[in-house]
Parts: sequence; structure tokens; C-alpha cells
Amino acid sequence: MAVVFRAIGGLTINKLFAVFFGTNGITLLSHFQNLTSLFTLLPSEGINRAVMKHWSDPKASEASKHKLWQTGFWISNLIFIVVFAMLYFWWKDYFFGRFVEHYSVGQFLTIFLPAIFLMLMTGLLNSVILSFRDVKGYALVSISGILLLVAVVFWSVNLGNLDQALLSFVVGYALMFFCSLIYFILNRNKIKLSIGFPDSASLKKISQFVLMAISSIVFGKLLDFMVRDYVIELYGLDRTGLWQSVTKMSSSYLLVFSGTVGVVYYPKMASLIHDEAALRSYVLKVMGFVAFVTVICLGIYYLNSEFLLNLFFAKGFDRAAYLVRFQAIGDFFCILSYLLAYLLSARVQTIKYIVAQLFSALIYVTLVYLLMGRFNLEALTLAYLWRYIGFFLILILFNRKFLFK
Repeated sequence: MAVVFRAIGGLTINKLFAVFFGTNGITLLSHFQNLTSLFTLLPSEGINRAVMKHWSDPKASEASKHKLWQTGFWISNLIFIVVFAMLYFWWKDYFFGRFVEHYSVGQFLTIFLPAIFLMLMTGLLNSVILSFRDVKGYALVSISGILLLVAVVFWSVNLGNLDQALLSFVVGYALMFFCSLIYFILNRNKIKLSIGFPDSASLKKISQFVLMAISSIVFGKLLDFMVRDYVIELYGLDRTGLWQSVTKMSSSYLLVFSGTVGVVYYPKMASLIHDEAALRSYVLKVMGFVAFVTVICLGIYYLNSEFLLNLFFAKGFDRAAYLVRFQAIGDFFCILSYLLAYLLSARVQTIKYIVAQLFSALIYVTLVYLLMGRFNLEALTLAYLWRYIGFFLILILFNRKFLFK
């Protein structure tokens, strides 16, 4: 229920931006969400995943768990400060310039930065909830937060200011912090957290996950931001919005999948990490089931792409339907790759994880460069397809000894 609500919430927000601001709004929403992920992805994929893994480990002591959480708290804030300093003092106009038509950069950051901080704290708190596999509690927190998010965005887009509507997106997510906080207040006798000092042992555990997360940012979100900015300059906001409507459809159902993986699959893998046979059996069963369901769902989406694009965005977005073919096939390999990448993460195979990310990024950039002149927008989805085929194959190679024993 939690991940379905998240997907419905995401689709509702897409719909609101499409109806009120058209393809331009969808392009800038995608760009803005990409900007927020530059702040949140490293703590989410690095620190929070480390907390979830070690808190899920039945052999971990209570003292080590709390030290890990405290260390994660301080590293999250340090990363927040470093990322902001890099983006603001070196590339302020490049990263923030497109979102300040009606505000100054200072006014924009007055709202943006506190909201990002609360988003980081929400993720850190939720990683503890997931480590206990309290799915019911997580679902209630997530659903409450999504309802707040949609309400804030709905109120803001009706005011007609695109800058304000974009900021409402992070403000809505920031309000989820208070939903998580209520959970911990209600469970204060069961879960006790405190803000202590970081320690070297916890720092060592977290650092390996942070390195993997850095590769995800550099070869994923940062690369996506740069490619999208290049496409905006090349084709303008309207045509870029057609491509972004297809990628945002992908993001919506990938959110359902990645949310389920985060709630169920990853904590379960972490708990089985000391039993290789049981872990292998679990991973293969999940991959088989996911592949079967994915083929059916993506097939339905492809066959009804024009109708669905108009339904979830606005009339006229069916012009992007021709881009769905390669995107949907790429999504199939992306989903399977997620499962294998999480396996490397759970087994803390940092170098292999980074090499796989680099390999897929090189495929993507090379094909975008080579194909753009011939295939125009379709070059982006074709490059996406081959990127995730390559990513899937190299992950199979890296996990072959584990998977095929």
C-alpha cells in the first residue's frame, strides 16, 4: 500500500504539472527532482542503506546499532553542507538558474535548503523503521506523508507560479519528517535514538556504502541532469517535455518497484547475508517472479501507451508514444539490474558496484553522442535501452559465482 500510494502520488503530481504548466512544467519538474536527488541520493543510497543493513543484522549489538545511527546523522549533515557548497559556489547558475524566474536565488534557497534537510532526516528515521521490517508502521508513515505532499502541491499549482509549484514539491516531502517523528514518539519505549558522537568503526562501515552511492550520483543522477540540460538547449522545453513524460512514467512504476525492494527485499537480504544458500534461493525466486510480472505490466503499458500518456499527463502527450518502445525494454533490464545491484550492495562489494555503474554510464553517453543526430529524441531511449542491457550483463558477470553455484 505504501509504495502504491507513492506511485499514485507521483502520478498525481505529474498530472497537476502537465495540466497547469504543460510540457514545459514536466521538463522543469524532472529537472528539479533531479536537483533534489543530488542532495538526497548519497545519504539515501549510502548512509541509510548502511543503517538498514546493520540494524537488520541479528548479530549486531544494540550499542553498535546506535553508534552507527549517530555516525550516520553527522555524515548526512556533512554531505548536505558539502554538496550545497559545491553546487552553489562553483555552479550556482547551472544548477539553480532554471528554477528562479520569479524569485532570487537567495529566496529560493531559503525554502529549498530547510526542506532538503528535513527530507534527509526523514530518510534516516525511515531506515530504522524498515530495519525492524515494521511494514505496517512504514506504510502509515508513507501514506500520511504522500497525502500531505499531494495536498501541498495541489494548493501551490493552483496559484499559477511555476517556481512556487516546484518548491512545494520539496516542502511537501519535508512535511513527511513530522509523520516519521510521530512514529518514533509513539514507539519511544521500543526504539531509543540519540544524537551522540560518530565513531571510527561505524564510519568504516558507512564509508563503503557512501562510495557506492557516490558512483550512483556521478554516473546516474548527475549524468542525467547534464544530459537533460543538453537536450533542453538542443530541442527546447516543449520537445524535451515529451521525452520527460515517458521517463517520468518509467520513474512512477520504478518507484513502486524500488519502494518494494527497499521495504521488503533489501532488509530480507541483509538478514540472510550469513546464510549464502538461503540468500541465493531467495534472490533467484524474487528475480523470476519480478521478471514475469514486469513483462506483463510493460506489455500492457506499451500496447496502451497513447491512452496512458494522455491519462496521466494531459491531452497532447500521446505525441510521445513513439518513444515508449525502447524505454519499456530498457525498464525491464533496469528492474532486473536493481535486484542484482542490491545484491552487490548487501554483500558490500564496493569496487564491482562502482565499475558496473561506470560501464553503464559510458554506454549511455557514447550512444547519446553517436545517435542523437540520426534518431533525435529516440536516441535517448535507445541509449537508455542499451545502457541497462549492459548494466544487467556486467552485474550477471560480477554475481556469476554466487548465482550459479
